[in-house]
Amino acid sequence: MIIGADELILWLRKNNHTLEPNERLGKEIRKIIEGDNIGGKLIERNKHSYWGNEKNANRFNLPKTSAQYEISINKATTLFQTLENRYIAI
Repeated sequence: MIIGADELILWLRKNNHTLEPNERLGKEIRKIIEGDNIGGKLIERNKHSYWGNEKNANRFNLPKTSAQYEISINKATTLFQTLENRYIAI
């Protein structure tokens, strides 16, 4: 499956998991996806992010561009669990 760092950042923001800056989140997301547990690969660096409207982008402090990754569909749960464990708001 193809998933963008922007989608993962949106998920983290909507679920109140982190206020980390987008650039830092993007770097961490790349490490997680390309790591041994996920084994994904970068397929595009700066794809324009599409948000329903600018209001949503500002509301959740979302990036205007993001990297896109290819991961095995059976690794999606592991990816979201890893992100949640790392960034859950305390």
